[in-house]
Amino acid sequence: MNTRNFKCFQAVYEEKSLQQAASRLFISPQGLSKIIKNLEEECGSLLFTRTKEGLIATETGKIFYEKSKILTRELNDMFATIESMSEKEKRFKIGFAAGTVRAVNIQEINNFMKDNPEILAFWHEYENKKILKQVLNDEISLGLVIGAVKENVLESILVKSYPVVAYVYEGHKFWNRKSINIEDLKDESLISMNENYHIYNDLIDACNLKGFNPKISAKLGEGESIFRLVANKIGIGISPKFLDDKGEIKAIKINEAPKWDIYACYREDSADKELAKRFLDAIV
Repeated sequence: MNTRNFKCFQAVYEEKSLQQAASRLFISPQGLSKIIKNLEEECGSLLFTRTKEGLIATETGKIFYEKSKILTRELNDMFATIESMSEKEKRFKIGFAAGTVRAVNIQEINNFMKDNPEILAFWHEYENKKILKQVLNDEISLGLVIGAVKENVLESILVKSYPVVAYVYEGHKFWNRKSINIEDLKDESLISMNENYHIYNDLIDACNLKGFNPKISAKLGEGESIFRLVANKIGIGISPKFLDDKGEIKAIKINEAPKWDIYACYREDSADKELAKRFLDAIV
């Protein structure tokens, strides 16, 4: 007797029909009928009787249903606890600041994880400061963040560096220029990554240093959406140079713009410092 048989029985009990229960379970009515028959043989008692209203549980069936629901819950809790404990045993955890997943070689990271099963990586992106806090608090073993890390207890390695560019559409006044200055953005409608991305704050700071607040008309979560809005002439896009030029859109260098630098950081006193170094050797 297993949990799958319990679920089959429970479906028949609740649907009062082999046909409907089989459809719900994505198995054949004949196969489901055989499972119910085997359960009755194991119990030594009928679990259902056929009536005009459908399959109705016997008194034994009613007891079996209540007890099987309790057992199913307990078994599910047991398996969830085992899975949770198994994940806790994977002590080396990696976190990603918003945007960094786009910039790293996913296949290389995935291969490294397979070769080192003690690694547990959640493919979720968080704000830069949250990743740094998790590394500092030893909640994760290694973090990929944007910008140089200034914490004394952390070791940081530059992984990749991207120039920040302006994506402009054909016909825009910047189209034939090789580069522009920060000041040139003053009266432009800008399309930027949103507040979860380090580049948003870098853009605000760079413009403020030149004495103006940028006119940001759209704040987005990924580069393809920036391309779409630029193509429709909503404004010019400010982004790390992730994407290649397209026919009607091209990237123009922004002089004095901060670079988009991705750093890997880990605690110098981490027990898994050597594993962190091997990870970086594999992806840098």
